[in-house]
Amino acid sequence: MMADLLRGAVGTRELAARLLCAAGVPALGRWRNSRRLAILMYHGVEAEPVAPRCSYVLDVATLRQQLEYVRRHYTVLPLAEALERLLGNTLPRRAAVLTFDDGTRNLATHAAPVLRDLDLPAAVFLATGPMGTDDPLWPDRLWLAFARTQVPEIDLTALGLGQRPLRIPADRSETREAAVEYLKGLPDPERMARVEWLVGVLGPERDACGSPFEMLNWDEARALMRDDRVALYPHTVTHPILSRCSDAKVDQEVAESCRAVERETGCAPTIFAYPNGGPDDFDQRAVAAVRRSGIRWALSTTNGFADRHSDPLALPRIGIASQHSFAVFRLKLSGIALPRLPFRNRRAATVAGTTKVGDTEPRDVSRARR
Repeated sequence: MMADLLRGAVGTRELAARLLCAAGVPALGRWRNSRRLAILMYHGVEAEPVAPRCSYVLDVATLRQQLEYVRRHYTVLPLAEALERLLGNTLPRRAAVLTFDDGTRNLATHAAPVLRDLDLPAAVFLATGPMGTDDPLWPDRLWLAFARTQVPEIDLTALGLGQRPLRIPADRSETREAAVEYLKGLPDPERMARVEWLVGVLGPERDACGSPFEMLNWDEARALMRDDRVALYPHTVTHPILSRCSDAKVDQEVAESCRAVERETGCAPTIFAYPNGGPDDFDQRAVAAVRRSGIRWALSTTNGFADRHSDPLALPRIGIASQHSFAVFRLKLSGIALPRLPFRNRRAATVAGTTKVGDTEPRDVSRARR
């Protein structure tokens, strides 16, 4: 009877996560992975939860709770130091690194104060092209378009997605995610054209000013470096899927972003993060391009811990999503994965509006993001 009530209140997955945490499973996971490096991957941080929910934008309270936990249980190192010590086999036990991708302005306004309060170092990977402008990155542009649209339905037959309703937030969110996944698989010029078409269909375009996706300018980015807690690194110019780009575009995206970071900070970067970063999102051309730009280490979004056997130009990370409860976060950070519910059950719960925290495990945030 009590178990039934608990399942109804918090969801099956969340109940399982809380029970595993109460049983001390995260401590076991930390012990098992204590010789490996946990590279946490965040994106944006807002003062309050974003509505409609965005899987890659956390609120300040959630970030603070998570980072207090990380500080309590891990030795948090600057990224460059951690990677040098990983190479030299001198990592302390339970070492962790904090990374933030893309370079949205809310890192300065909301994430940086938390880092200062907790005296924690972090690395920020910058998509250098739209910095200082009101232009969002292309997946963020679609998030804004779907969130703001007044169109009740949309015909996405051209994307192989058929006619889609957009009347409620769940419909808009599901359609946006499906569209983004489809667009990631297109050659870069076709993707850009399709994004323009889709934004046009959804309604009058507005910029990212005041949104969670407004980008840092270089003065703000340099200000993050002044207390020596934050280091800046390249993340391409326009955040394309590098494996879908031409040879010239791959070289330009990598080299120009590296040059921009060196020009604006005075430091030649040695670390890079691939956009989207899954196994199919970068290839040997991208690896060769980062190597030519003087990069020693590159970060992917493959989920896992880094160790001395990891490919230095395809290091795994642990992606953190806004829908991760604190219990799920603790398990994920310790290397414990909960099984996903079957897709049919997840979809039915979403459509019925009954999804509860912990009921579903969405795609890894690295895939949901880009």
